[in-house]
Amino acid sequence: MATPLMPPLKSLYIFSVAAKHLNFSRAAEELCITPSAVSHQIRRLEDWLGCKLFEKSGKQLIMTQQAQNYALQVRQSFEHIYNSTCEITSCESGHIQLGITSAFAMKRLMPALEKWQLANPGIDLRVRMLNCEDKPEALELDAVVANPIHHVSYDSKFICHESYHPMCSPSLARQVSSFPNLDTANDIPLLDIEGVNIWSLWQQDKNISFPGSQKQILFGHTLLLMQAALYGQGIAMLEKTLVKNELESGALICLDDSGFIPPQSAYYFSWRKSRRNDPALKKLQSWLEALLLE
Repeated sequence: MATPLMPPLKSLYIFSVAAKHLNFSRAAEELCITPSAVSHQIRRLEDWLGCKLFEKSGKQLIMTQQAQNYALQVRQSFEHIYNSTCEITSCESGHIQLGITSAFAMKRLMPALEKWQLANPGIDLRVRMLNCEDKPEALELDAVVANPIHHVSYDSKFICHESYHPMCSPSLARQVSSFPNLDTANDIPLLDIEGVNIWSLWQQDKNISFPGSQKQILFGHTLLLMQAALYGQGIAMLEKTLVKNELESGALICLDDSGFIPPQSAYYFSWRKSRRNDPALKKLQSWLEALLLE
């Protein structure tokens, strides 16, 4: 078998760290490995090169003349790789394009956006509201708060689950004080999203069955569902994070604190891998995570 044209990259990197410290124990500490692992990789590199790289002078570890010249070239090569990598993974533009659902944009982001802008005047944040059929990776967004993105260009981090709760206006809450028993209030509609039917999933999860005559009103958008609940048009199954402000103000009443988490329903922060080292993007991520978890 032919000898590879390049020595083992792992051995080269460990050699560069050992050459910097001239001490295998200190090199091991920096690399989070054992001194014996450092020694093993150095011997492996020496075998590949066919020459000694380190020698003992009493208790002191010294490099041979050949090793000193080699260490300089190896270190400069790794610095070049590092700098080139930073160029690829650094901020590609002066702004950040954030994709979020329209409900999250209107109910949570917009009320808090002014505070973000005052605290970060140097970050040009541009918000795009996503539709259900949108593919974020095709839109070339820098960051997304939604379901995880399964694409080679993105990484995703879980933030929190979406927790759904039955909610209604204060006036309606007084009429359903015995909730979830709606036998005497079957004229009060259950509000839901067309094609989603969270109420059915909630009843299965809670082992509850409403009267068959219970009226339902379906809406095509979460924002419409929220407004209907605020106007006292029925009981809506709403995601608690989205209506945090309405719950705190008393505009909406939560009828069941235990909540319901539908399958595959959660908030994730996804980011373009090419901007993983962008300080502005990391700051945005921390702010959005705090906004969702507060």
